[in-house]
Amino acid sequence: MKRRTNLVVLALAAVMFACTAAAQTTHDVELIIEPVTGMPVPQFYFEPSGLYVEPGDTVRFLAVSPHHTVTAYHPLQGKPQRVPDGVEPFSSPMIPVGQSWEYTFTTPGVYDVWCGPHEQYGMVMRIVVGEATGPATHAPDDFGPEGTFGAAGTVLMDPALSPPNIIAMGAVSWRDVSAEAKAGPAMGGEAGH
Repeated sequence: MKRRTNLVVLALAAVMFACTAAAQTTHDVELIIEPVTGMPVPQFYFEPSGLYVEPGDTVRFLAVSPHHTVTAYHPLQGKPQRVPDGVEPFSSPMIPVGQSWEYTFTTPGVYDVWCGPHEQYGMVMRIVVGEATGPATHAPDDFGPEGTFGAAGTVLMDPALSPPNIIAMGAVSWRDVSAEAKAGPAMGGEAGH
């Protein structure tokens, strides 16, 4: 009888594990460079730029244009912490065009990530994992090279990328981010790019 009970418990555990694994989702995010008519500098962005996922979900970052990374804002990367406490720093290598890099988000909270070569142009993304908690729920306040550089900070401050909006929408397009945020902080009377 005890053996039968153990087998039933084992079978139930296996079914629960299979259901949990099946419930996890992979979300695709494109890394894009898009020319802008009449502008010398194109737009560099993640699409979507805001994404809600459940803990345990994976995000697949697809390079549809060249020279992109996916890097967490973390002190060990020389940046302010904008990922949940306890999350190790992570960064993709340069992702070749047509290739992808994946990261599984297990710790709940808000994650801000940036593209190494294009951060100053606003190529950042906010991912809310399960709940809106952690250091990235606070507005960035350093737009210099050791902070959320250039337009990265103003993009992250845009209301479209507020954690409550991302949770409500599920995904927020780059098109929903304001032109003012994309322009970056004013520098000597000029736009950031």
